Amino acid sequence: MGQTIRSRRLGSDLRQLRRKASLTAEAVGAELGFSQSKMSRIESGDVRVSRTDLKALLALYNVTDQKQITAFLEAAKDAKSRGWWIAYEDALPREYRDFIALEGSAAGIRTFEGMSVPGLMQTPDYTRHITMANPAVLPPGHVDSLIKVRMERQSILDNDEPPKIWAIVTEAALRQVVGGYAVMLDQLHHLTQLTERSNITLQVLPFETGAHAGVHSSFVLFDFPADPSIACVANLTGTLFMDQPGQLDAFSDAFNNLRASALSPADSLTRITDIMDLMRRERNKRNPS
Repeated sequence: MGQTIRSRRLGSDLRQLRRKASLTAEAVGAELGFSQSKMSRIESGDVRVSRTDLKALLALYNVTDQKQITAFLEAAKDAKSRGWWIAYEDALPREYRDFIALEGSAAGIRTFEGMSVPGLMQTPDYTRHITMANPAVLPPGHVDSLIKVRMERQSILDNDEPPKIWAIVTEAALRQVVGGYAVMLDQLHHLTQLTERSNITLQVLPFETGAHAGVHSSFVLFDFPADPSIACVANLTGTLFMDQPGQLDAFSDAFNNLRASALSPADSLTRITDIMDLMRRERNKRNPS
């Protein structure tokens, strides 16, 4: 999970332990010599708790099970970890860095894209044209960095244990000729190759579906072995992270609805190849040899 999300969840777990021990934050602070602002920041996830402070808190909360203590210490360690994306810190908003961290640690990724190919499935040329189309004026160096970051993100697909990815993409996104026919045909061919991987399932939501559960927004659900899922919705100005049960239920229901409405993986592959054939004919019509 992202550093911010990790810290927030760790703080929430510590707050629950405190309440279970029938202690107020003021009482804990007085016992351990913590200021009220420090206690508040620890439990809200705004500050990363040190190993020494964490052990003191767990002892005060009568946590004696060694497995539980180890799990808390590992969680605190993970919350402090820094990923490869820190090298691009100047070009990446904090929310995007959190998104990358979540993506890199998820066991499963469920994504719905209504307007473009999912980032993990994009070719470099497609990414460049998508990035340059953003109305925000970016320095050339930042554009190059964003492209490098997106390509680096895709390295998780080659992990020894890559995440299980279930992607649903609208037919409109696949027919949008991003960067011209050559770029788009290469992108669609890349999608057909990705479907050969056992950990990737791709479905196309066809035009004939009509109104659908994702009509208002694209979204991503990150699934973890031991932690609750996290839903993410990106927009022009940032990314929203949601982890409340009601929110997760809503996104899971929407994804399941979209999955039922989309073409089967086999029919989706056929639809992609049909789109490629149509693009080749259109390209040849416009540029006869």
